[in-house]
Order: sequence, then structure tokens, then C-alpha cells
Amino acid sequence: MQAPSARRLPPARKEIVGVDVFVHHRGGADDLAGKLNAASGNGLGLDLTMITNRGVKVWPDGLPETFCTDHWRCRFQASSDGQAATDHRAIIGLLQHLAEAQVDFIKTEHLCVFDGQPGYSLGQGQ
Repeated sequence: MQAPSARRLPPARKEIVGVDVFVHHRGGADDLAGKLNAASGNGLGLDLTMITNRGVKVWPDGLPETFCTDHWRCRFQASSDGQAATDHRAIIGLLQHLAEAQVDFIKTEHLCVFDGQPGYSLGQGQ
């Protein structure tokens, strides 16, 4: 029996629309958001849109009774709808500003869309 022939699809159009920056921080979500917004508000084109802790959205509009650890996911996006593109230089600039503000980032994950479809998991309320 012969295997069916595969049809080659054209490559998907890939765009970077943001970055998740994972941070070690011992304070609360509002404290962290203030520090991140102050560091990122320098015309980089990336806005802090969400902070999660253990998979639960804690900023903005988090519940104060949420148990949080010292490991936070901080989502920065190029626009409020997440569809505007950004680039590696903007992400490097963001990380530079975070480092200067003494934010202890420990990992990053780029947020990409492929042919307009998110290639990343959406957070609560997104």
C-alpha cells in the first residue's frame, strides 16, 4: 500500500506581538505592576497588559485573596488587542529597562501570531 502524498502548504506569516516576561518578585501584584509600568513607559511600544501568578490573573483587577508565590508572568503587548506587531529590538529594549530598574526577570517567551491566529495561550479575560 502506498502512502498518500503530502500537500505542501505555504509558510504561515509570523509576527511577534509581545512578550511574556517571567519575574522573581517578593512583593505584591500592584507593587510589581507599578515597577514594571515605570520601567517600560519609555516609548518602547510595549504595554503591560496582564500579570498572572500560578496561572491566575492577579493584575489588573485581581482578587486580593489570591495566594501568590514569588514567580510572576508579566505580559507585555504591542497594543491593547495584541494584533500590532513589535520586534526583537523593542523586546531587548524592554529587558534593558527592566534590568536597569532591578527587575529580576528569569525567562522570556515571545508572543507570536501565525496568519493572524495566536500561537500562545491567552490569559484570563483576554
